[in-house]
Amino acid sequence: MARRAAFCLAVLAFLAGPSASAHAETPKPRAASASICADQYLLALADPEQIASLSWQATGPLSTFAEEAAAYPSNRGGAEEFLDANVEILILNSHGSMELRRIMGQFDVEMVVIATTTITFDEIAQSVRDVAAKLDQTARGEALIADMQARLARIDPQVVEEDAGPSVTYFRPEGGGAGAGTFVDTALRHAGFRNLQADLGNTGWGRVPLEQLVLTPPDGLVTSFFDTAYKGVNARFSSHSLFTRLSAEKPVMPVPGRYWTCAGPMLIDAVESLAAQRREHFGGGHD
Repeated sequence: MARRAAFCLAVLAFLAGPSASAHAETPKPRAASASICADQYLLALADPEQIASLSWQATGPLSTFAEEAAAYPSNRGGAEEFLDANVEILILNSHGSMELRRIMGQFDVEMVVIATTTITFDEIAQSVRDVAAKLDQTARGEALIADMQARLARIDPQVVEEDAGPSVTYFRPEGGGAGAGTFVDTALRHAGFRNLQADLGNTGWGRVPLEQLVLTPPDGLVTSFFDTAYKGVNARFSSHSLFTRLSAEKPVMPVPGRYWTCAGPMLIDAVESLAAQRREHFGGGHD
């Protein structure tokens, strides 16, 4: 609750004034979200009375606002659920949900499709604006963007701009990683790291090239989702000889999975976590 309370205080200046009172009697549209990524936008931007329902994942360990989400009904992504709840706005991921989009489009339900695989903070800001506009929460959206930009500006800008920080490799429980063209790469670089997988010419979400890491070991490891993965998957990769050796020799910097389930406003939390761990393990700079 503290996170949402702090955010709400940050936007009071935008909401308190003649413009807010002038529209106080006009009901804002009721909205629902059909994915965990969409949940984060709805919970960050909507008034409580606007939220008709959230996805079934909203209270899970990968939700930034899990505690707040418990106060609202959940849905399984079925069209009949949204129609029964008189939803006016439906927030969806950019991938999938094609059948749901087709059905809801026949019932005058407006849909906001968020780009969950964007790779820049400017693109995230645009998604915030798109959702905020549909929810009639433009001021709140701009406040969220301003907060995100201010927090980015406070993260050792000189180290980030020089692009000469420590090199790291990102690992998921199944051995997957993130190269260039991913929001994880964006977060790593904003936090003052070099993404070794990207530097080696790898793009997208492919597996980490373990053979290359033997020849070009990183300065540290960044891990995520190990605490929420199926135990069998977690155990298989975490016992890999190279991963075990690197983990013993290099700093391991975990990032909560809820910070980057997709490219959303919570990605700034991942950047701050990474930047703090960079300073802890490598100091303000890196030779």
